[in-house]
Amino acid sequence: MIFESLPNELLLEFVEYFSLADLLRSFYRLNNRFTDLIHIYVRTHTINFQSISKSDFDFISQRYLSSIADHVHSLRFSDDDDTPQEVHLFFSHGLSLHQFSYLKFLSIHRFNSFDYLKTILEQLVKLPELNHLKITRYDVTYNAKYDIDMIKTIEHLPKVTSCYLDVFYDNENSYEVLSIISSSLSCLSFPKLNCDINQLIHLIKQLPNLSSLTISIVDQPTDLQISSIEFESMRKLNLIFYGYADNLMKFLPAMPNLEEFKVDFHPFFIDGCQWEKLIENRLKKLVRFQFKTAFMVSREKSKHEEIDRALNSFRSEFWIDKYQWFVQCHWIPNDFSRTMLIYTLPYAFESFFFSGNVRMKSTAPPEYVHHRTFHSIENLYYGRNLYENLPLPDFRLENIRHLDITIPYDQSFDSLVSSLDRLDSLKVDPYDCMNMDKVHANLHILCQRSSQLRSLKLSTWFNQHDFLFKIVHPKIRQLYLLGSNIVYNADKCDKLASSSIGQQCEVLCIRVEHRTDIVKLVNNMSKLRALVVKCIDTSSLENGDGNLVEWLREHLPDVCSISRTSEAHKDIRLWIR
Repeated sequence: MIFESLPNELLLEFVEYFSLADLLRSFYRLNNRFTDLIHIYVRTHTINFQSISKSDFDFISQRYLSSIADHVHSLRFSDDDDTPQEVHLFFSHGLSLHQFSYLKFLSIHRFNSFDYLKTILEQLVKLPELNHLKITRYDVTYNAKYDIDMIKTIEHLPKVTSCYLDVFYDNENSYEVLSIISSSLSCLSFPKLNCDINQLIHLIKQLPNLSSLTISIVDQPTDLQISSIEFESMRKLNLIFYGYADNLMKFLPAMPNLEEFKVDFHPFFIDGCQWEKLIENRLKKLVRFQFKTAFMVSREKSKHEEIDRALNSFRSEFWIDKYQWFVQCHWIPNDFSRTMLIYTLPYAFESFFFSGNVRMKSTAPPEYVHHRTFHSIENLYYGRNLYENLPLPDFRLENIRHLDITIPYDQSFDSLVSSLDRLDSLKVDPYDCMNMDKVHANLHILCQRSSQLRSLKLSTWFNQHDFLFKIVHPKIRQLYLLGSNIVYNADKCDKLASSSIGQQCEVLCIRVEHRTDIVKLVNNMSKLRALVVKCIDTSSLENGDGNLVEWLREHLPDVCSISRTSEAHKDIRLWIR
């Protein structure tokens, strides 16, 4: 059968197996039919430049992107460590966002190109069809130029219905009023904003069709300016709240049509009786309620009595029979820790901290299984266990994608984490540096259990040993070796570059002793696409890091993109190939 005789439906399924670069290279303008099929493909797929190689990005953006821009509906950029300065390079190739006149979805992951902020904001308002915007940040510090200007830009995007921005608000130093006037916006996510409730009220008063909100609140001891205000369009609220219980309980009745409410609040506790009264009287349409809270128990009170008192407030007919909303308490059974964690079941949050020596107690009946499986948890922080011969946990974590662990770990870990088949990134911090054989054995087991492991981050003490160079794992592509006091000299750089894990590494973050080590790593690690590096020896260079960038440009191929992360960090970032 001749390939071109296949129907369009089969050809479109076939092209799913190609990268965009290969698809354009092989079929674009081969004939009118294939060109039309590629136009259909780019209209129905996201043009995703996240984690792309520099050679493919340059190839697509320099040769084809202008030609297909009118057909692109969804576009994703990234300024992350594996594609540093991607946004900068996009503009340097003579491209602009307003060429994508039918663009509906735009995402910029870990944005770091602040020099181009004004250009981006000016071009966003020239995208007439844009309805979804998502921008996450590389640097998580307050930047008035970015944060305030980005918020103000939203009201100039008349068709945007969904917006996710990593913006921050400096309560102490900013006098700007948070304000967005938009009749189109229905879904808004500011997960790191940190404004207070009065600022939030002012923000959402101008959004009459807002139905879904994700936001973080750092509240102030002040009177709420809420009076008889009601936000009737609000259906879904996801809240991170740090502040005062009274203010939270006064604010929530302003959303009488709320159907889903998820909240992570601290450092206080709101008992079941208070929640029941609020929901029964003011939030009558609520069908899903998920919370987590961490708070301190006074040393003058019995920890176990406080636990029982807290749980008993959630044992009424309202909780157990009407809604079947069960809660669980999680605590460390020693005299030093007075912190309790209480959350609804099943656990609804992505992150979880476990120290190995915890106890749990819930309001759920014995046959209820959700207190034993925590399917939502993707990020596990497993701390050092100070005790031995503790009972094993009776619940399981099966969907872990990121693990931050202190090793050697205890037997509780193997019981807790039943599978690491989905683990994508692993961060390891050893605490017993006199027993490195056991540390290495634990790391070896973790790597063996993690068949899909892509990213490995090692901490300080691994610099004193060569175990890293002996790791064999077919999937690891990213190494993060920027822990405190880790410095790789010329000898260790050579060992890394010649090791199995070094030869397959594509993204490397490392601190080196001398600038010539950077050149060696680039030249000797054949798969290395991106490098984030701190160089200890800049003493022989005038102006330190600034001239290091110029020195590297003179000693590395012209295709390398070289920049600094920020004034604060001064890491050098290279996008190599």
